[in-house]
Amino acid sequence: MQLIIISGKIGSGKSTFSKYFQKKSYHYINSDILAKNIIQNNKYVSNKLNKEFNILDNKKKLSLKILKTILLSSKENQNKINSIVHPFFYKELNLILRKSNHNKIVLELPLIETSGNIKYNSKIVTIKTKLEIRKHRYLTKSTSKAQDFIILNKYQKSSSYYEKYSDYVISNNDTMETLQTRFNKLYSKLKEWIAYQIIRFH
Repeated sequence: MQLIIISGKIGSGKSTFSKYFQKKSYHYINSDILAKNIIQNNKYVSNKLNKEFNILDNKKKLSLKILKTILLSSKENQNKINSIVHPFFYKELNLILRKSNHNKIVLELPLIETSGNIKYNSKIVTIKTKLEIRKHRYLTKSTSKAQDFIILNKYQKSSSYYEKYSDYVISNNDTMETLQTRFNKLYSKLKEWIAYQIIRFH
């Protein structure tokens, strides 16, 4: 399996960069979507979160909106939520990877410090972007708030931490054309590793 992990801080352009791999026939997994599905559909997780924070709505369904508000209210709450969700998230993610018929997968994973829970060999690519650019991108979403960005950005590891634990770092402070060029150069560098993965698993 050729597993590429795209990481980086909030608003860095992870989804955009992941699309370049999708155009190379990589199957895409979005960790945020997977985590939300687990939170809402795994009864053990939703019950444990509700027991901790009392967040079921009138229809007895866990509210992601309320959960986000709780997460933003303190680092302690974020840690509690992660401690409940992450074990099930990585159990499900590793199961998906094990059962996948796709031999090329790109995974968008914001929290690089949790990547060690993945049981498969991978290359980690961090997208590095200036703070003000990331903030601007985040705020272009209709429901986004500046204060939310500030809090979420503080929750994440430092840029130097991302760089230290990545195989490759891609700057994303310029145009889409420049980013595409950087992807092309990266993909050329990855070809040797990709070829090795094919030989290894066949």
